[in-house]
Amino acid sequence: MPPVSHPFLKGNLICYINYIDHAPPHIHVKYQQDVSSYRIDIKTRQWLQPERPLPNKLKRLIEAWVEVHEEDLLIQWNNARKHLPVKIVG
Repeated sequence: MPPVSHPFLKGNLICYINYIDHAPPHIHVKYQQDVSSYRIDIKTRQWLQPERPLPNKLKRLIEAWVEVHEEDLLIQWNNARKHLPVKIVG
């Protein structure tokens, strides 16, 4: 999964888009070395079935980032679905 974010918090929080993924358009969030994948819908900013929730401060940070960069993230989502290069957003 290529990253679509600059590392937040000294690399402890990174957002990715998977090249072969399912709808709705969403990003994966990796936090520290956690093997869990947190996913957030790009359009609605709703979290998709988290195994366990991120800390509220981090959730708000990601939700705000997704809201500000929604258009660019959707472009990168479409690029990934077409197997085109995915670029860093923001």
